[in-house]
Amino acid sequence: MKRRSLLYVLWIILLAASCGQKATPPPTTDSVALRDVFPDTDIIPGWTRDGDTETYTSNTLYDLVNGQADAFYAYNFEQVAVQSYAGADNVLRIEIWQLATPADAYGLFTRNRTGEPADVGNEGDTDPGRRLAFWQDRYYAQVRGRQSLADATLRAFAEAVVGALPSGGETPALMHKLPPDGLLPHRAIFFRQELSIQDEIWLGGENILGLTAETEGVLAHYTLNDVRALLLMVQYPNADAASAGLAALNAAQVDNMLVVDTNNALLAAIFGDVDSSTAADLLAAALK
Repeated sequence: MKRRSLLYVLWIILLAASCGQKATPPPTTDSVALRDVFPDTDIIPGWTRDGDTETYTSNTLYDLVNGQADAFYAYNFEQVAVQSYAGADNVLRIEIWQLATPADAYGLFTRNRTGEPADVGNEGDTDPGRRLAFWQDRYYAQVRGRQSLADATLRAFAEAVVGALPSGGETPALMHKLPPDGLLPHRAIFFRQELSIQDEIWLGGENILGLTAETEGVLAHYTLNDVRALLLMVQYPNADAASAGLAALNAAQVDNMLVVDTNNALLAAIFGDVDSSTAADLLAAALK
């Protein structure tokens, strides 16, 4: 009994001591890091911050991109921070998207790539005078002006963000399996969900490929003998999953699918108007 009483007294003393201390909040390093990435206005002369930095998570992303949030969820979206800057007669906005992995950041970059190549970050894309985007580590960033502005200004802001973000991030290994002959530059999309390639090819919207968190895919444009073709490749976790994807794709009778096959855990399919011999050659090159 005395032992139990002593333990009880000690517990009361420890409880009282803890009440006098403030609880340590969980770290929010990612959120703080994103807010700190935006350049100070003294780095870019003639521009000042326009309002506070806004941060959006999975619960609030629809407030920023209403109707388009699923396109970002498809790449394991975590959060995005947005900061506006005001110039003499223009407004510029920077978005920094944080994804789960560098592969997700690369995929989102390829999904949104619409302009000319730009040497910024790991890889950049620009609509001169309007927009400059790049990916680096697990981040995808965009700098855009409300109106046309100097490319030097876009680059100055982008380079400031590049210097503040973590470096690193490698192109997914699947991208290196694309046969080089006939491949159109900057026309390949790395994806994890069918949604990301629906603007390029319609597979029915039912996930017939059986895509999961363990699969990776690429859809690439080719020109072969002056005829366009699409190469679809999916890397599955095992051969059984690839065989299931093959059976489902054959059963779906997708328009313009010319040939499809697997090699162990890799599936490849050719779509378009090329002749059967050319399609077979491209398929064999993709699966070797």
